Amino acid sequence: MRARNRIAQVLIWLAVLGMSVWVGGTLYQMLVIVPMWSASPPESVRAFFLGTKYNETIWNFFGPPFMAARLAPLLGALIAGWHLAQHRKWLLVAAACKAFGVVFTLTYIYPINDVLFAQAGGSHTPEEIRAMVWQWVMADRVRFGVGVIGFLALLRALSIPFPTGDHF
Repeated sequence: MRARNRIAQVLIWLAVLGMSVWVGGTLYQMLVIVPMWSASPPESVRAFFLGTKYNETIWNFFGPPFMAARLAPLLGALIAGWHLAQHRKWLLVAAACKAFGVVFTLTYIYPINDVLFAQAGGSHTPEEIRAMVWQWVMADRVRFGVGVIGFLALLRALSIPFPTGDHF
């Protein structure tokens, strides 16, 4: 197998591992953590975010350094495997989904996080807090759905055999 193909294959594996952790962690958060703070806003928001170290610990999993760590192998695989047309299309889908997730998170979800998570609703009215909770939950579902599409595309790229020898 050519060195470039091997590099692409290793990077796809790393991207799959990173995305697997993200999918599992996000699913856990959706099923276990989110219901704790979204059950009956604004009281549940205030009780959860004022009474826990969630804001400190969640950053260790979903924060920008880890976004970059999950994105880097995917982009590296796309670059290293660009010459592999069958892989390229699936890697492009995965990269587009991941890029959407990062941009959507930074521009839409993080501003809501600032009010709900960092300020526990702050001085917002109960109606505003309930609306923000609903917006956050729906946005998180959209982000997860797009992320799963990207993950499936990445798995498809991994399942395609890599050329051996001098032919590609």
